Amino acid sequence: MSYSPAILNSTTSHLQKVFEVENLPASDLEALCFKLSRVVLHLLHTDLNRLLHLLYRIDVEEQQVKQAMVADDAEIIAERLARLIVKRELQKAQLRLRYS
Repeated sequence: MSYSPAILNSTTSHLQKVFEVENLPASDLEALCFKLSRVVLHLLHTDLNRLLHLLYRIDVEEQQVKQAMVADDAEIIAERLARLIVKRELQKAQLRLRYS
C-alpha cells in the first residue's frame, strides 16, 4: 500500500518521539521498518520491559505481539515487531489526518 508523504512524515515523527531516536527515514517505508527493527532489537537485548511498555503505549494488539515473539531468532522478532509498530502508527496517522 502506498502512503502519502504527510502520513509517512507524521508516522516517522511520532516514532522518533516515542523511541527517543533521530534520523528515522520518512520517505521509504521499508527503510523505516529496517531502521526501527534495529532499535527494537536493541531494546529486546537491553530493556524488554521498556519495549513491552512502548508496545502497549503504541497500542499494538497483544495477540499480534505474542505471535511476533514466537521465533528463535531475535532479529526476526525485532523485524516482526517493527512492522507491527509501523503498521499501527500508520493507522493512527491516517486517522489523525482524516479527522483533523
